[in-house]
Amino acid sequence: MTYQAPAMREALLGFDLRELFIPPDTAWSAERRATYLLREGVRKPLSVDPRVWPSLFGADFPGRRGPNAGLWDDLSRMRKARGVPLSKAHEAVAVGWISADGFSTASPLGPFQERMDPPTASDDWSFLGFDVADAGFISGLTNCGYVAGERDGLRATWSPALNVHHLFSGLDEAFAFKAVADRRVPEHAPFFVYSLWLIPRP
Repeated sequence: MTYQAPAMREALLGFDLRELFIPPDTAWSAERRATYLLREGVRKPLSVDPRVWPSLFGADFPGRRGPNAGLWDDLSRMRKARGVPLSKAHEAVAVGWISADGFSTASPLGPFQERMDPPTASDDWSFLGFDVADAGFISGLTNCGYVAGERDGLRATWSPALNVHHLFSGLDEAFAFKAVADRRVPEHAPFFVYSLWLIPRP
């Protein structure tokens, strides 16, 4: 994990299966893109937020998953779950929490640092980028709309820091945007910096 500064630590928060079958133009109209995206030309925005990148597991999926909203705490158990439309195109992902203060800033709603299986990111996982979201994984980057009066300035500042998935590639930029999100959307604060990983198929 070469992106981490010495003071930073990462804790895995869980796993999910995310769809690849919804056409981007269907899910992301021009109006939605104008309201929620800071970078133009992103074909398919990815996020820890299942409202942005939908999960194969609906909110009513039966059985225990894990302590963090909608995420499984056991990768193997998730992959064996019944009743999931695995015939549809999807990817397995992992979500991590990046902290510079020993994970002491969690809110009563999370995130919750508990043991995961596997407990850490594997060398064969692919890093997708950093997201900024609240304790329930509502993304302050891609799911808290930008009004006309602020949109142009935010795009000019932050668009160069976003990758092809509309995620931050740099940790410094992600933490700087976290401070912006805390001020912009105080009803969802505090926001947190999350890592998003793509897990290869077994």
